[in-house]
Amino acid sequence: MRMQSCPVAAKYLRINLPIVGSKPRMFDKFGAYYFIGNLIRRVWEVLNQLCLELFAGDEYIRFEIFFGLARYLNMQIKEGFMALAMTEQQERDFDEKGFVILEDFFTQDEVNRLLLAIDEVAERIREAEGLGPDDPFAVRNALSQHEAFLDLIDHPRMLPLVVDAIGWNIQIRTTHLDYRPPYPEGLKAGDVGIGKGEDQEVGYRNVAWHPDLASDMLFLGPSLDGRLPFMEIKVFYVLYDMTESNCGNLWLVPGSHKRKPEELREMGREVNPEEAVELKLRAGSAVLWRTAVWHCVGPNLSKKTRKIMHVGYNYRWLRPTDYIEQDAALIERSSPIRRQLLGALASRKDPLGPEPDFHPSSQYWLTKNWDDVPLRAWAEARA
Repeated sequence: MRMQSCPVAAKYLRINLPIVGSKPRMFDKFGAYYFIGNLIRRVWEVLNQLCLELFAGDEYIRFEIFFGLARYLNMQIKEGFMALAMTEQQERDFDEKGFVILEDFFTQDEVNRLLLAIDEVAERIREAEGLGPDDPFAVRNALSQHEAFLDLIDHPRMLPLVVDAIGWNIQIRTTHLDYRPPYPEGLKAGDVGIGKGEDQEVGYRNVAWHPDLASDMLFLGPSLDGRLPFMEIKVFYVLYDMTESNCGNLWLVPGSHKRKPEELREMGREVNPEEAVELKLRAGSAVLWRTAVWHCVGPNLSKKTRKIMHVGYNYRWLRPTDYIEQDAALIERSSPIRRQLLGALASRKDPLGPEPDFHPSSQYWLTKNWDDVPLRAWAEARA
């Protein structure tokens, strides 16, 4: 009877653990199933023997005890997977659509501070690059350009949502300021997402449908049976009025993170307009999204300047885009959590471990010093 009961227990737990979804919490869903399954098997072996002696082999009573235990463990696991900040609807949106919209996320004071920072950085960029006031530009590793941008990476209202989405073993992959004045008069934009207009020809980027981290060439980008594995998220911060069409809006295809990039290429990047969503958001709004979702930037045919900050997070065992190591002075003045997000180790010792010559072991790949990931204790204290 012990062997026959295990599949029943597994089925019961799969049905009654909806909270263990595709997003990591304190440990992933496979770790949860493995842990629970083995624990129940071990306890069942003891209970089975005990019940054989106490209840003369009464099968009904033994199964009542078994499933009572399963129900109790189910409640404990649900408590362990409680979200830090996401609502149930936000969790569903993130899993099914691939993004969560947070309207009016910033206070007006926060928006004003970021706009002043953008103006300061824009002035420096124009002077350094010889750009005119109507020229678009982008800045990578923007966190190093202004304190207001740096403060976004661990924003106290956004960080819990980020950890809910991707977990605590993370770092910054990119911080990206995108600044696009209105298109010059007479410049003809291509159809949204197709990327064959004059705007692409003169250098406007990301106007064609694409997921991040995908490539036409096998092995250049990651793939899981042709799909993109979940390895990163971004936060899209809107810092201008994006409530109208054709003002540099972000376009998304809900649910496309579950589809293969090859499908998009075979379509010639011509997405059915009924599948796409043009985001129209007020200044101060934010979008937390999976970068595997197909997306593009629409043309800016308005009189407004597109001002967007992207903050991307990925796992610590992946390489970031914007830096190899952040500035030592920046690391030195940062909090422990910020140091983790900036890709630094708390120990300041060799990142290949205590025996780098003969037994190198990346401390990003296999964490042994939990001080290197203070987000873990931070998340567990709030879960």
